[in-house]
Amino acid sequence: MLARVCTGEGHEVCLFTSSPEALIALRTEHFDLLMTDMNMPDPDGLTVIREARRLQPDIFTLVITGHAAHYPLAEIVVTGTADVIFKPFHMAELRARLALTRQRMTLIDQIRAEHRALHTSSRRMISGLEGEIIGLSGKVRRPARIQDK
Repeated sequence: MLARVCTGEGHEVCLFTSSPEALIALRTEHFDLLMTDMNMPDPDGLTVIREARRLQPDIFTLVITGHAAHYPLAEIVVTGTADVIFKPFHMAELRARLALTRQRMTLIDQIRAEHRALHTSSRRMISGLEGEIIGLSGKVRRPARIQDK
């Protein structure tokens, strides 16, 4: 049902029936969004999230849980690239969370692009200044030393 809603919202979905299967895919394919339940057979959702972030640091995570007190949700959501849906939930909430996640992904992509542009611009400016300094070093005369009397 979740896959159907996600597909209906325009997402391409890869459905996995076990954590090990998902972890194998995370090692070989790129994903924008990981949607996982926290309470699953080994490895649990938290382990899957940690491994997904290690393998794909830019991945967004949508966590589903009915046991919020059992997991360190602050660790998961502090990055700003995660959201939590508490069970039970309605499909309208899932649609809203997916839309919010899409907005966050767009904003973070824009911020990363601006950061790359600033970094490139800064490197060009620094390189230009270095060239000017090198060019000036041969043209600048050092003042004559005044001898002590």
